[in-house]
Amino acid sequence: MICRKCGSVLEEGQMSCPFCGESVASGMEGTKQKKVELKALAEVPDDKEKLLTELQRLKEYFLAIRGKYAVMEDLWLMQLKWQEPSLLHWALGGFLVTFAVYLMLYGAGLLPHVAMSFFFVLWGSITSVGYIRSGRIYEARKARIAEDIFEVENDVRNYYNQAADCFLPLDYSDPRVIGELIHGIETGTIKSFQDYRIN
Repeated sequence: MICRKCGSVLEEGQMSCPFCGESVASGMEGTKQKKVELKALAEVPDDKEKLLTELQRLKEYFLAIRGKYAVMEDLWLMQLKWQEPSLLHWALGGFLVTFAVYLMLYGAGLLPHVAMSFFFVLWGSITSVGYIRSGRIYEARKARIAEDIFEVENDVRNYYNQAADCFLPLDYSDPRVIGELIHGIETGTIKSFQDYRIN
């Protein structure tokens, strides 16, 4: 599990984060709720100076939860990297393990020459048990990551909805993105906020 506040990896069964003290149990309550609806966007300021002032204000506002954006990004990356177990890989691994065990037993004279069926039974057992177990671990971890993403995203959405006169879509509310936008407008590489959204 991941701490929703600081992003630290938590051991299974921990009730609070040992680093920041955030309660783990409080994060589980929102899993039965739906995703927080986003409020309507305010009008984008027409004047360049006013636009820059408002962007700077929003950047300062969203800096208070910059850690949650980082946690959400890490969780998305974890979700992409965590791959479903492959039956082919388990079959190959099971074959190698079974072959090594079979050679040891056969070399020690513990198996008669006709015990080739033992090889296939052992191979099938290792492959099926390993594949099923890794599949369960994958599904459990996938569900936990999805739950963590849901909780952190709802936290961000709640904070976003409290921003006064926010004309930035949620995807653009990360302070790093706002910083790039400010820099682009100041240097002239971005002519308008509408152009930036299209690109």
